[in-house]
Amino acid sequence: MSYRQIADATKLSARVVEALETNRFSMLPAGIYRRAIVRAVAIEVGLDPERLLADFATAFPNELPDPGPSLLAESVAQPARTLPRALMMIGVVIPFIASAGYFFWPQRQSAPAPLAPLPSRPIAGRTAEVIPAGGFADAEPRPLTVTLTISSRCHLRVVADGRELTQRIVDAGESLRIELGDEIVLSGDNAAAVQFSINGRAGRQLGQAGEALSVRIGRDDYESFLARY
Repeated sequence: MSYRQIADATKLSARVVEALETNRFSMLPAGIYRRAIVRAVAIEVGLDPERLLADFATAFPNELPDPGPSLLAESVAQPARTLPRALMMIGVVIPFIASAGYFFWPQRQSAPAPLAPLPSRPIAGRTAEVIPAGGFADAEPRPLTVTLTISSRCHLRVVADGRELTQRIVDAGESLRIELGDEIVLSGDNAAAVQFSINGRAGRQLGQAGEALSVRIGRDDYESFLARY
């Protein structure tokens, strides 16, 4: 089979297939993505993927490491993130319960006094029609939804706020909706195969066909990833 035949069947680029065949590992994505490429090519040419992975790991231990320790380290590290989030939730829930008790419990005892009307005089720098009832307060961050759309078969890993959402071979036409918290990290073996939008606004191209995908989209910089027209 030619490089092009294997590339068309596995949805990899011919350059990636040739790099694998000629042992030029520096041209391949690092870590677990190399294992995915070896497995995809082995299946297509009729070889046992696990046997071929074992042979590659023996011949090139520095280029195709065992993924076990890194995945174990990641799973051990994730619980450490849980405690700060739990403390943050406690800090939000307790004041909410206290506020609810303050405002609603007295209603059973006596009717609340009517509120005084807001002053009608204009406030410098703000017009009357934009003053919210109860005054100004820090607004909650508006929800941001990232929609991923796959245009061709590729390997994709998605990590949102340190939590892995998926890591697998995805097919053309698949889509994934993710709520953007602090950050989303995308990685894979074909940057051009992954398109996205944020709250319905199209995102820019993440790379060329066959290039490794490695992108962080954060709440602090997501607008820089939107397409400019």
